[in-house]
Amino acid sequence: MSSEEMLYAKGSKIWIPHPEQVWESATLEDSYRMGAACLKVQTESGALKEIKVKPDGSNLPPLRNPAILVGQNDLTTLSYLHEPGVLYNLRVRFCERQIIYTYCGIILVAFNPYAEMPLYGPNIIRAYRGHAMGELEPHIFALAEEAYTKLERENCNLSIIVSGESGAGKTVSAKYAMRYFAAVGGSESETQVERKVLASSPIMEAFGNAKTTRNDNSSRFGKFTKLLFRNHMGVMYLQGATMHTYLLEKSRVVYQAQGERNYHIFYQLCAARAKYPELVLEHQDKYQFLNMGGAPDIERVSDADQFNETVQAMTVLGFSIQQIADIVKILAGILHLGNIEVCKKYKDGSEEEDTESCDIFQNNMHLQVTGDLLKINPDDLRRWLLMRKIESVNEYVLIPNNIEMAMAARDALAKHIYAKLFQYIVGVLNKSLNNGSKQCSFIGVLDIYGFETFEVNSFEQFCINYANEKLQQQFNQHVFKLEQEEYLKEGITWTMIDFYDNQPCIDLIESRLGVLDLLDEECRMPKGSDESWAGKLIDKCIKFPHFEKPRFGTTSFFIKHFSDTVEYDVNGFLEKNRDTVSKELTNVMAQSNMSLCKQVMSLEEVDTLSTDANKNTTTLGGRVVISANRKQVVPSKQHKKTVGSQFQESLASLISTLHATTPHYVRCIKPNDDKTAFKWETAKIIQQLRACGVLETVRISAAGFPSRWLYPDFYMRYQLLAYRNQIDKNDMKLSCRNIVLKWIQDEDKYRFGNTQIFFRAGQVAYLEQVRANLRKKYITIVQSVVRRFIKRRRYLKLQAIISGIQRHARGYMARVRAQKMREVRAALILSKYARGWLCRRRYLRLCHSVAGIQQYARGMLARKRFFAMRDYYRAVQIQRFVRGVLARRTYQKRRRNIIICQAAVRRFLARRKFKRMKAEAKTISHMENKYMGLENKIISMQQRIDELNRDNSSLKHKTSEISVLKMKLEMKKNLEFEFKTIKAACNDKDKLIEALNKQLESERDEKMQLLEENGHAQEDWTAQKQMWCMENEELRKQVDSMIDMAKNSESNQREREERMLTEIDNKELNEAYQRAIKDKEVIENENYTLKEELSRMQQHHNGLGPYNMHHARSASNASSQNDEDVGYGSARNTLDINRTPDLTNKSDSFFDSTSIVVKLRSILEEEKQKHKYLQEQYVKLASRNKPTEDSFRVSELEVENEKLRSDYDQLRTSIKHGVEINELNAQHAALQEEVRRRREECIQLKAVLLQQSQALRSFDPDNLQLRADGSHVNELMEAFQAQKLVNRQLESELKAITEEHNSKLMEMTQTIERIGQEKGEMQEALFKSIDEFDDANVDTLKQNDRYLRLELKKAITQYLLVQEELKLANAKLSAYRQDGGKLENKLEEEMIRNKAANSNSDVGANVAKQKSQNPLGLMKFHNSDLDKILQRLLSNLMPRTVVGLLPGFPAYLIFMCIRYTDLTNAEEDVRELLSKFVMQIKKMHRTPHPIENRVIWLVNSITLLNLLKQYGDIEEYVKFNTDKQNLQQLTNFNLFEYRRVILDLIVNLYQALVMQIQGLLDPKIVPAILNNDEIQRTRHPHGMRNRNFDAQSSPEHGNIPAWKQLIGQLEHFYKQFQHFGLAAVYAEQIFSQLLYFVCAVALNCLMLRGDICMWETGMIIRYNLGCIEDWVRDKKMSNDVLAPLAPLNQVSQLLQSRKSEEDVQTICDLCTSLNTAQVLKVMKSYKLDDYESEITNVFLDKLTQKLNERQMPKVDEFTMDQNFIHPFKVVFKYSDIKLEEIELPSHLNLDEFLTKI
Repeated sequence: MSSEEMLYAKGSKIWIPHPEQVWESATLEDSYRMGAACLKVQTESGALKEIKVKPDGSNLPPLRNPAILVGQNDLTTLSYLHEPGVLYNLRVRFCERQIIYTYCGIILVAFNPYAEMPLYGPNIIRAYRGHAMGELEPHIFALAEEAYTKLERENCNLSIIVSGESGAGKTVSAKYAMRYFAAVGGSESETQVERKVLASSPIMEAFGNAKTTRNDNSSRFGKFTKLLFRNHMGVMYLQGATMHTYLLEKSRVVYQAQGERNYHIFYQLCAARAKYPELVLEHQDKYQFLNMGGAPDIERVSDADQFNETVQAMTVLGFSIQQIADIVKILAGILHLGNIEVCKKYKDGSEEEDTESCDIFQNNMHLQVTGDLLKINPDDLRRWLLMRKIESVNEYVLIPNNIEMAMAARDALAKHIYAKLFQYIVGVLNKSLNNGSKQCSFIGVLDIYGFETFEVNSFEQFCINYANEKLQQQFNQHVFKLEQEEYLKEGITWTMIDFYDNQPCIDLIESRLGVLDLLDEECRMPKGSDESWAGKLIDKCIKFPHFEKPRFGTTSFFIKHFSDTVEYDVNGFLEKNRDTVSKELTNVMAQSNMSLCKQVMSLEEVDTLSTDANKNTTTLGGRVVISANRKQVVPSKQHKKTVGSQFQESLASLISTLHATTPHYVRCIKPNDDKTAFKWETAKIIQQLRACGVLETVRISAAGFPSRWLYPDFYMRYQLLAYRNQIDKNDMKLSCRNIVLKWIQDEDKYRFGNTQIFFRAGQVAYLEQVRANLRKKYITIVQSVVRRFIKRRRYLKLQAIISGIQRHARGYMARVRAQKMREVRAALILSKYARGWLCRRRYLRLCHSVAGIQQYARGMLARKRFFAMRDYYRAVQIQRFVRGVLARRTYQKRRRNIIICQAAVRRFLARRKFKRMKAEAKTISHMENKYMGLENKIISMQQRIDELNRDNSSLKHKTSEISVLKMKLEMKKNLEFEFKTIKAACNDKDKLIEALNKQLESERDEKMQLLEENGHAQEDWTAQKQMWCMENEELRKQVDSMIDMAKNSESNQREREERMLTEIDNKELNEAYQRAIKDKEVIENENYTLKEELSRMQQHHNGLGPYNMHHARSASNASSQNDEDVGYGSARNTLDINRTPDLTNKSDSFFDSTSIVVKLRSILEEEKQKHKYLQEQYVKLASRNKPTEDSFRVSELEVENEKLRSDYDQLRTSIKHGVEINELNAQHAALQEEVRRRREECIQLKAVLLQQSQALRSFDPDNLQLRADGSHVNELMEAFQAQKLVNRQLESELKAITEEHNSKLMEMTQTIERIGQEKGEMQEALFKSIDEFDDANVDTLKQNDRYLRLELKKAITQYLLVQEELKLANAKLSAYRQDGGKLENKLEEEMIRNKAANSNSDVGANVAKQKSQNPLGLMKFHNSDLDKILQRLLSNLMPRTVVGLLPGFPAYLIFMCIRYTDLTNAEEDVRELLSKFVMQIKKMHRTPHPIENRVIWLVNSITLLNLLKQYGDIEEYVKFNTDKQNLQQLTNFNLFEYRRVILDLIVNLYQALVMQIQGLLDPKIVPAILNNDEIQRTRHPHGMRNRNFDAQSSPEHGNIPAWKQLIGQLEHFYKQFQHFGLAAVYAEQIFSQLLYFVCAVALNCLMLRGDICMWETGMIIRYNLGCIEDWVRDKKMSNDVLAPLAPLNQVSQLLQSRKSEEDVQTICDLCTSLNTAQVLKVMKSYKLDDYESEITNVFLDKLTQKLNERQMPKVDEFTMDQNFIHPFKVVFKYSDIKLEEIELPSHLNLDEFLTKI
């Protein structure tokens, strides 16, 4: 049986012609046999027909494609590539599935649905982002994504060509393509370029679109929009856009056909006339230019709303309010101009009409309004509408116009004004969209008119069809090229394909003596007319095969275009081609007082695209082409370009631009003329498919190998067709080859490529038929076996029932008989068992004895056998090893002998060969052969060496130039100390210079080839050289003056610095002396008061009892307190030296020393506080009158003061090189004086204490019991130990400061020396480079001079900036000093208050003592260390460190710091702490960080918020606290606002964490949910070409299933949450959000991939979701986590459910989480298996009706929002962690900043 007989078997589906539907489906009634003359078929309507066929079968009717190929995404994947197959596939997709996009190779076929489709939302854009073309359903976004991806990957220019007839949806498709580019390449700048690009659409639609009989929003101009992109960090961002327009239909301004409208803007303006009363506008029906078509309104469109949108868009795009007002006035002026009535004029003195002239009333309202709106003289306008000027030889002649000519002049002026206004608006849009910056590349979107043919076709239709001819030629060439590239890439051979070339038709239009040439020639003739031009066409163009003359008359002609033959009416061709307007009228408009009108009329017509193409440097295909500028010749009036020639040039530049880009094609199809939703008109559609090149693409594909299958796809589909021994799963290509070779015998029907199998048309259908037959056969066998199994199981069941009945009956009878026998034998059995028991007992005893004897006997025999076998085995092993040794020795000996023999033989043969070669070498012929050609080689090598030497010398010269440039660059970097910070940038500039030099060399070579005519440039060399010398001399003078200025400034700086230091020293010494005198007086007064107090206390002790003793105050106590305060006040006053703020010219060492002084002051302040604490302890000690301990305390203080003195001596010696040496000496002297005074005070205290001890000895011991208890002793020892710790801490801090200061001094000294040395080298190199000017290359020196000037400017700027920074630093320093003085005053006042408090009553003293006790759970810190603390707690905290800590440990530390600020009532400190914490977290979460860090920050933020609530004294949160926790509440601050801020911060952290995790899960979701490794099925549509797939190489590919990888990723995140202490309630929220994202991504992909909507996919989804649900349950999470997966679960059940009319209610009950659009999308995309029942339209209608009855919000979107994030709920959690038990780990390195109290 032949393949034709198999394919045309009975029941096969075929296509037969139909007069109305073009093609009709039919079924064969009888099988076809070779040689048959006719075929009997039955049509779908039931009619029987006979079709005649040729005996050879060459005209057999086309077959229908198999069911698997019906509704394919790509038309070229159909097995039968013919017109009815393509048409039916499109009809199924458009009408039944309501899919408007289909691929046809590289073409995207787009049908206009005439209905709103939910296909263009943000969710759809995100779904197509990152997916290759062909992975998802066809869409304009898929085409745009492929273009954008190619732009990112290859950085090349691309274009999208959108074509189709009017009303097919070209403008909408182009708009959505630009919307996609604006969305994915959104600009991050403030100009919001993407918003401007989208805002340009309503403006262009308002001014360039109009209603026609075919389309309510038809574009009446061509538009090429270039979206400019720039490459930033490997990502393409939308930089701007430019717009180029073609052939605006100006005639529509003054004339519209019946049922059409003028441009939208006029009707919009009339609808919004109430906003502009000054325009004097009326209803649109009142204007001549608007009421011609009789259809002023558009259904469901509000012109007023559209006008508001247009004005808003103009505002966005930079139109000012005045510009918009002027544009509106010009538009209104055009309308009033059209209403100017031209009336008849009568001759003077009679009623006879003057036919050669006309008149316009001077009081015509519209004339006056036009003049007022356009700010022109209405009389001049009226004059030149009625008259025209004709130039003669020496004068001008004024000739009146008749009515027709006047109206024509008026209409021409209106068209001219509107065209100029349109050109101006486009220019403003381009300026706003393009910011002038350099673009990297562009994507062009061409929205151009499609092929047009009307009853009357004029000049506009001719130009439109000419443009479509050019575009079709470019399209055919590109499609043929891609087809060739595909075959070459796959490595298969093929024959050349003939395709339709429309070059003859293009030659007819644009060649010499063609249509356009003859038209321009006729326009130049003074008396040219349309009729004469038509005659010339018939005479000259009749030779062209694509030209036809009319059968009757000469007023038209025919052109055979690629899609149809069109008749053009010649009337109006010349006038439209000339496009003339009265010069006098344009002058009247140019003299307008309106600036915009004057500007518009002065515009020149410029082809912007050709201007772009003719720039000096253009990039075509990655090559740089440089062309010379040529002076443009401005055409005169006689040589003004016609519209046809301008359009021809614009079209040529457009085609060249498209050739330089990678094109993508969108072919828009208009399904019907009634604008009815989803109505299919076959005849109209087939004509458009032929016209737009879709069928041509199909024909080219069908001529080759249209059906293409990837090897994995082919294997999975057709592995049934081969035997098991022909299948090799490891070599899939071989398996596919075996399948093909078995069933297709003709080798020309297929080709094996590298990755695909190529089939001729019809072969896939043949394989499908074979597969269907085999499946039918195997299914029959399976069915027979199943039926046999069912019948046999039924038979066995019946047999078992009958056997059971018989068994029960016989059993009953047997039981009766057995009962009688049992009674008879009962006695016998009793006696039997008795006797048996006795015999069995005797027998068992005997058996036990015999078994024991046998056991021991058998053991002895077994041991003997074991020993014998062991000895035998050992003997065998010894023999084996011995024999092996002997055999190896023999083998080695024989091997050695053989090798010796072989060596001897080989040596003999080698010697013999050597002798023979030696003899041959001495012969002359051998020498000649050896040295043949050596001389030529030597000469060539010598020439090569010379060339290399020359190259080497040039390279050395270049190397020397590069080294000089490097040295100069190094010199410039060292001009100032601040240049250290820009060394890296200078290195980058050096590399950039090298690259630019190389690029300059290459460009110079190309310029020398292209610009050979520029030889006269050498004459200007001397002048340029002199000019450069002068410039260099000026530069040298500038450098000298700058160096002198620098030297003078340095000397002045030094003098001013020395003078300032002396003034400062004198001033400081005077102030220190005055303070010392004051301190001395204070000390003397205090000593006097202390002595009086001491004597009074002694008297009091002598006269009072122990009851009042604790109220007294000793002299030592008073002296200690007051002298301590005075002493530290003296030291503080000595160190607080005022300095002048004008220290901007000091060196950096000055600021380092100043910082050290500031640190010393802070250390002294700390020392003062610690000594204050010591004073309090000392008061306690003195009050207890323990003379031995007091003397011990005094001696210890003397020792510690000696240590302090030695430390200050060391500090003084370490600061001997600083600038502030005098100031430090003064400080040291003050400190030394302080230490001396302290020592004297200690001696006095010691003496006083001895006196007091002697006085107390005389008291009764009973009076001292209160002071002798152990608590006082313990307090005294604690105070003593605290003082020792304070002194040791001061000692360590002073040592650290000394070492740090010494190191900084050494670094500053070295830096100053290095800066001086580098400055000298730079000056020397600079002068040297200037002296070497004459020897340098001109271009290099020119470049260097520019660079030197630039660097000098930068250096001066940096120097000024540094000076400003110095001024600011000094100002801050002075402010800090003032603040320090204020703080010192506050401390002094506090000390005075403490003195007064100490003298209060007994109760007051006890209360003060209780309040001064230090609370627990505090972390003491300094405000200056906040940045370092937060950096180490947040930025530097590593995840591995956090794992070993308490969950939320950093939050606990921060809260303990907050408690410290609350205790000290430092409001500014707590605000700064929390503000810096929040800012640090925000700063880090905005930047990329690992997920571990984000989890850590989230946990710590939640913990801190809970602590603020728990310790915030709020009843709702403190009820679980312990008593101690209630004592630790915050008392001074209410941090409610900060709790709100931290809550917002937690939400932001949660969103950032979720988005980052979603980004990691995104690529794993689709394989894990929609695929399954156990069910090996690929997901890509069969035969898709030029698409990027991730198909697996074999069914066994991949070791880990995708769903396991997804669960493993979730498991990884779950463990991270556990490790870092994230509470379960928050982890469940995160996983619930992640599962929602999984559901959204998988569901969106399923909705956009109709090829996988099948029963098997539902089973796969159910299995994979079950694995995820099991994992969630294993982790003991709540069921709410799985709730977001409900839509996906219901989709899987929907795919596996029955789809009949009886199951409608079941489906509605099943899909509770799916909206109507989603259910219908799944149903319409469902792919039936071979044996599934078809889904009928009745079922879909019932299902739609039932779904709409549900109480659910109606949503048209069938996708889910992937970016939606559920709100994060923060729950309060009580913490039982005790703050006082938290210890600070050493590995956090926070010991130096935080101190636990």
